[in-house]
Amino acid sequence: MDSGDDMNHFKKNKSASRVMEILSLLSTEKRPLTLAEVSQMLNIPKSSAFEILYTMVDQGFLEENEKLKTFELGIKLYEIGASVLANTEMHQVVHPFLDEMSAKTGETAFLAIENQGELLYLDKAESLSSVRTTGTLGSRMPLYCTGLGKALLAAYSDDRVKEITGGGALVPKTPYTISHYDDLVRDLNLIRQRGYAIDNRENELEVFCVAAAIYDQFNKPIGAISIASLASKMNEDRLQKFSEIVVETALMISRRLGFLGKQLYFNFKE
Repeated sequence: MDSGDDMNHFKKNKSASRVMEILSLLSTEKRPLTLAEVSQMLNIPKSSAFEILYTMVDQGFLEENEKLKTFELGIKLYEIGASVLANTEMHQVVHPFLDEMSAKTGETAFLAIENQGELLYLDKAESLSSVRTTGTLGSRMPLYCTGLGKALLAAYSDDRVKEITGGGALVPKTPYTISHYDDLVRDLNLIRQRGYAIDNRENELEVFCVAAAIYDQFNKPIGAISIASLASKMNEDRLQKFSEIVVETALMISRRLGFLGKQLYFNFKE
């Protein structure tokens, strides 16, 4: 390889490195950034940052707000992330159980995990009459206002819950959202006692969810499953049926993953 080839190879590697740096920066900052901010924060010449940013926009890896002249992570990344996560052992184990839950209830069944303090939807199974929710694959939601999220929080220590939520006021998504940490803690204690979580129109006004955590061989909560229904269709009989299905299924999945416990929730401190 001559000197010209060496230089071209170096430029390609440098560009690839800068793409990774930009993705990491936007992920860490958790807010849209301008061209000037990206250039300054990564010490990249504006001309180079301009070329890389718009190439990433063209490919769907970034989205541009043309009015504000800012850039944020694009939907392509979430699609890739969901695809990668969908090929994990957990997905392969859980998906048939989601299909079974959906078939038994006629509703939508979900799998989600906690990622960087947020709920990340990994998989779902729907029937023809399933309720449509905003929980699309790869999308993120707060933990404190979703059944899946509260199912996971109830499996964490109080210290971990406070670290994730901030231990104070919580931004309401609907008039029924728990809006303060103290109220959330009380709800999490109820979840631990009964063995499953409920989201009664706390994230979406028309949706009711029943959820429970799943565990691995180290007794570590690694995700949660749920059944989602129209709130208007829920009654005591359906709640009892759905909760029994969710808890039984969560235990079966957990045992398939190596969990040896006899129940899903414990009152413990890390």
